[in-house]
Amino acid sequence: MKAIHHALALMIIAGASHTVHAQETLEIIVPFAAGGATDIVARSFEPVFSEQLGVTSVVRNLAGASATVGTTEVAKREGNPNIIGYAPAGSLSIQPSLKDLAYGPDSFTYICRTTSNPMFLMVSRSSDIEDFDQLVAASQEQPLLYGSSGPGTLPHLAAAALVVESDLDASHISYSGSGPAMNALAGNEIQFMADTETILENYDLRPLAVFAAQRIEGYEDVPTINELGLPEMEFSVWQGVIAPKGITEERKAQYSDACKATLESDRFKSFAENAKAGIAYLGPDEFESFVKERFEANKQVLHDAGLID
Repeated sequence: MKAIHHALALMIIAGASHTVHAQETLEIIVPFAAGGATDIVARSFEPVFSEQLGVTSVVRNLAGASATVGTTEVAKREGNPNIIGYAPAGSLSIQPSLKDLAYGPDSFTYICRTTSNPMFLMVSRSSDIEDFDQLVAASQEQPLLYGSSGPGTLPHLAAAALVVESDLDASHISYSGSGPAMNALAGNEIQFMADTETILENYDLRPLAVFAAQRIEGYEDVPTINELGLPEMEFSVWQGVIAPKGITEERKAQYSDACKATLESDRFKSFAENAKAGIAYLGPDEFESFVKERFEANKQVLHDAGLID
């Protein structure tokens, strides 16, 4: 009888422990409005991630100020183990150089990089320009205009770096998003842009080069920037998971393991393939090093382009 009571007691304790863990609610901050590209990926990531952790999670959209409002919310929750951010490249590696923010690259616990998509240099299919040399030649005859989805965004930085390093004579025009910029490109208000495969495939555009170290599968005829005789340039739109400083190593490891398992799951792989979201896992240490390297590189590009002193 004592043995039965002892066994029941152990079951109750184990059940209580599991219930406490299961009742923890993980808040996932997405620093953009619902329905955007980052939000769509985050909401496909969230259910598999929470299942791997064995917790309930909720996505909270906290948009504003080029994704810095939501990213700041994660930074200020130091030590809180039940909040993470699904962060885009710009808020981590560009905006801290452009604005006086309450955070910087050292303000987070890095969990994992999830996706990364290289950027392409592109013109309208209706354009007479078919390669980079022709683009340069056209700019020498008459200065060109290039657009972006906003000042200080990765599309802006990629094109600005190209102008700085090449003989392109071109000036920047900022738009409120990729959609308006595409309309401007179609109407010849601007002559070229840098953006991702998603934009390239969803609009009638011609790729001239890719901002990557190697040619991209499916675009084997598109040269890298380095192959054009210019310095190697790598610009990609990437995303990742961050947590506040001060969480335990155990919680950090749990998040990291769950992230890796999520990206390896059939469910997320299927989503990524359909959405053209390139899975590009980096673990905690590698992701932290990557962000800090991109922060310094982007800071130099911003300076060379005259966007910061």
